[in-house]
Amino acid sequence: MEFIKGIWNAIVDVVDDIVNAIVMLLPDSPFKDVAIPEEVVEIFGYVNYFVPIRAMLAIGMSWLGAIGVYYLYQTILRWARTIK
Repeated sequence: MEFIKGIWNAIVDVVDDIVNAIVMLLPDSPFKDVAIPEEVVEIFGYVNYFVPIRAMLAIGMSWLGAIGVYYLYQTILRWARTIK
């Protein structure tokens, strides 16, 4: 059993190294250095009191993630010809 665990850990390490190498090839995000002015942050706080933008964004992203997983799962099943 230890032999199988060793092989599995070696495979996982190789896959991890490959994924890390691919991620290192990707460019940096162009939005990481974007700074929001303090006035905008303050106004956003007032607007957020009446219209919960952060909550709406969180719910929307969760919904999009769930729909994305559903379509991915459906596509995989179609490729496997499990459903039509």
